[in-house]
Amino acid sequence: MTRRLLVGQFGKAVEAAFTPYNLVPGPDDPPVLKVMSFEEFLHLQTQEIVRIGSKIVERFEQLFRLYRVARTGDDFCDFKSLALEMAMELFPDFRFKADPDLLELLFPLYGLLANGTCVFDYQLLVTRMADSCFSIKKRPNQSKPGNQLVLLWLLADVEVVQLARKRPRPYSDREAIKKLMGEEPFKARWGGMNAKTLWNWLGAGRASFEHSGQRPVPKIN
Repeated sequence: MTRRLLVGQFGKAVEAAFTPYNLVPGPDDPPVLKVMSFEEFLHLQTQEIVRIGSKIVERFEQLFRLYRVARTGDDFCDFKSLALEMAMELFPDFRFKADPDLLELLFPLYGLLANGTCVFDYQLLVTRMADSCFSIKKRPNQSKPGNQLVLLWLLADVEVVQLARKRPRPYSDREAIKKLMGEEPFKARWGGMNAKTLWNWLGAGRASFEHSGQRPVPKIN
């Protein structure tokens, strides 16, 4: 069994910054609603979903080019043709070219409850046959500072650390960053970063939220 592979950025997992499913934060979750309203949070979450979706669409189009399947405007026929080309390469002993209906045998093979009656069935089959091209990594602390959800996590965590100090003066930004890197539960998110990077991200986050009119975490020197 052989497989053509996407290379470069298309051969890597999509990195995504996901926020907690539960907006009432648990002990290890950043309290996002202390930083912004529910509507603002939902807007950022929607932007992230759209961004991931666009990455998946890009990879579909790369696969069409890789397998030299011309787009016709009929998604059902196009994805079925792409699945057929991939199946002939992956399973050369099967007579898919002579009988394309044999593709239906692959749905249970890949654990899909589908029967090939709609375009979504073949989109799922293509993603399973090229699974390495469509994987998603949940690594918010490794994402670029342009991702506002990552900055939101950092702002929220800094606020938690600063307000948790039971003294007249909260922790400074530098003190808070040091705690994020060295103490749980924050260490799991930020322990692999360096202090200068987090300092720069914190500044970028405040600037981003001030520019958009959202409520930033107050700066404490």
